[in-house]
Amino acid sequence: SLLLAVILQYHTIKIDRKMPLLSIATIAAALLCCCLGSVRAFVAPTSPFTAAISRSAQTSSHHHATSTSLEATRRNFIDQSIATITATSTIIFQAQPAAAKEAPIEITPQIVQEAFDAIRNELTSSSGVVATLSNLIDNGSFEEILQYTKESDAYFRRAKLGKARKMLTDKDLKGEAVLMSNAVTFDLIGINRASRPGKENREDQLRYLEELKKDIAKFLELEKTIVFD
Repeated sequence: SLLLAVILQYHTIKIDRKMPLLSIATIAAALLCCCLGSVRAFVAPTSPFTAAISRSAQTSSHHHATSTSLEATRRNFIDQSIATITATSTIIFQAQPAAAKEAPIEITPQIVQEAFDAIRNELTSSSGVVATLSNLIDNGSFEEILQYTKESDAYFRRAKLGKARKMLTDKDLKGEAVLMSNAVTFDLIGINRASRPGKENREDQLRYLEELKKDIAKFLELEKTIVFD
C-alpha cells in the first residue's frame, strides 16, 4: 500500500521531464525505506503478557475491540506516512520559483550627481565622515571612534557607495568599484583597531584616515565614466 501511495503521489506531482528516471526511482525507494524504518522505530515491542493474551482464548467482543484498535492505528499510520511522502515529494519535485529581479535604477545626470555629491559631502563637509573622525581622533575619543566607525560602514559605505556603484554603466568598473568600496571598509576597520582598549595608537588612526580620504577620492572619479543613453 505504501509503495502504491508513492507511485500515485509521483504521478500527481509536476515533475521536470528532464529529470533522470533513475533519480526519481531512487528518491521514491528512499522515501519508502524511511516509512518502513518509521514502522520499526515506533511500533511498541510485544511484551510476554501481551503474547500470552493473544495466545489465550478471548471473548469475541474483546477480540473485536482489539482488532478494531489495531486496524485504526494501522490506518492512521498509513495516512500519516502518505501525508509525509506527499509533503516530501512536493519539496523534492516542485520547481523553485524564479528569484525576483531587482528593479533597475533610473540613471539621469541629476540622479547620478546627487548620488556622488552625497559621497563627496562625506569627504569635504565639516559634518562628513572624514571630518568627524578627524575631530574624534584629535580629542582622543576612543570609545566614540569605535562606535562611529561601525555606524559609518553601514550608512556610508553600504548605503551611499553601494547606491552610486549600481549606477555605473561599465561592467568592468563595477567590479573595481566593489574593491574600492571594500577598501573603505578596511580603512574604517584600521581606525577601529587603533582605538581599541589597550591598543590605542594615534599614529595608526591618522594613517588609516589618510587612506580613507584617498579611497573616497578614487571612488568619486568613477562618476565621469557613466554613460547616459
